[in-house]
Amino acid sequence: MQKGKKGVSNATGKNRQTSPRATINTLPDEVLLEIFDFCRAAIMDQIIVRSWEWQTEWHTFVHVCQRWRYVIFSSPLGLDLRLYCTDTGHVREMLDVWPPFPIEICSYSEKIGDDVMAALEHHDRICKISLSLAKSHSEDPRLATLMQKSFPALTSLQLVSLHRHENPLVLPDGILGGSAPRLRSFSLNGFPFLTFPRLLLSSNDLSELCLHNIPDIPDIGYISPEAIVTGLSALTCLTVLLIEFKFGRSGTVQGPPPVTRALLPALTYFQFRGVSEYLEDLLSRIDAPQLKHFWVQLFGPHINIRQVIRVSQSLALRPFKRADVHLGPDHTNITLYESESADELADSVPFYLVIMEDEDVPGQQVLSMAQICTQSLPILSSVTYLDIRSDRFERWTGHNLEVLMDSPAWPVLLQPFTAVRTLRLSGKIRSIVISLLQAHTGESVTKLLPELQNIYLLQSHWQDEIEEQTIERFITARQLSDHPIAVHRLPQRRT
Repeated sequence: MQKGKKGVSNATGKNRQTSPRATINTLPDEVLLEIFDFCRAAIMDQIIVRSWEWQTEWHTFVHVCQRWRYVIFSSPLGLDLRLYCTDTGHVREMLDVWPPFPIEICSYSEKIGDDVMAALEHHDRICKISLSLAKSHSEDPRLATLMQKSFPALTSLQLVSLHRHENPLVLPDGILGGSAPRLRSFSLNGFPFLTFPRLLLSSNDLSELCLHNIPDIPDIGYISPEAIVTGLSALTCLTVLLIEFKFGRSGTVQGPPPVTRALLPALTYFQFRGVSEYLEDLLSRIDAPQLKHFWVQLFGPHINIRQVIRVSQSLALRPFKRADVHLGPDHTNITLYESESADELADSVPFYLVIMEDEDVPGQQVLSMAQICTQSLPILSSVTYLDIRSDRFERWTGHNLEVLMDSPAWPVLLQPFTAVRTLRLSGKIRSIVISLLQAHTGESVTKLLPELQNIYLLQSHWQDEIEEQTIERFITARQLSDHPIAVHRLPQRRT
């Protein structure tokens, strides 16, 4: 190739012109904006992400060059640009330097410093607040004054009490001026209240309401189901509702049956922790036609779930096809799914019910689950795959194990599952269920799991020759009764 000539000689000796090298500076502004938005989405889509990661990352981009700064600042809403304020940063300087973007405040320390106070002064720009509050905060006149102002741009409010175990803080009724018209998410943790917070009554667009660890203190922390439903009736956009009482206690339910009901047309997720009497009263006052996820943790020993089943029957789902039952020393739980496929289980858990028990009462777990299954007959009759686990019973021996194995509640537990074709068993519960099924062969084969075709036994250290003999007799008896069954042994799970 001659000097001064541009091009590259190919195999034939002819020159081929080269194109100029493309750089990111050649991209138009709208493409750069798409790239920045892709980076934002990639950060926010991570499984574990803290809200401030993107709010600090965009600072790096705007310092690359003047053009990048111009492109990013031209779309603050599209890129969700905020100023992230904590009690460890130079907030006043940051607020002076950057454009007037929305402000996000986060502080979980026992002392709210001057930086957070400085950010709270801009109450008209604050879009999110996450604060831990102590008694010293409630006595600070500066904070009290600032928190009484109106926050017109606020969309998310999360308050955590640092005194959840004794002398809990009481949330002022006039917090945020009693008005937050754009509020979408509201979360309280450890705060008692007797009436629905007045703040929420003006939040017509509220989508998420989470009340964690409501203290169980008479005349301070108890709010009746009627009071909650009265407040909920105005929240027609609510999609997530979580109510959890501390230690599971939720007061004594009193009063006449409900006259009026609250319609929550958008509610898709409901979670509760407390006693069944409170839950039953609450659910009797609510209609949620779009409900898709129902998580409940109840405290025994007397469990009534009539309203739970009514709500579960109205879940906006297909019939349940799989049930996972777990019996543990201090709790029992049942999880229901729409599909048998293990690949689809992790995506959605429509129904999850936990009953907390007294660990010192052997057999109580089986009895409680039998009561639950008996009351749940309408929603269990479509289940075709049943998985029963008792992993933590492995340490039970002697008298406790005998009580567990001889419990008369076992047949009651299995009777509602009339459509089950596949049964999966693990732990010491294998021999119990196999022995029970063996006793129901011949003419009584249809009394327990009449459609059963396959049993999967998860191998464990707890198995002996007697169990193997029981299994073989059971297989033979089913064949003789014209209801053959296949038994499959699965390898032990790794711990």
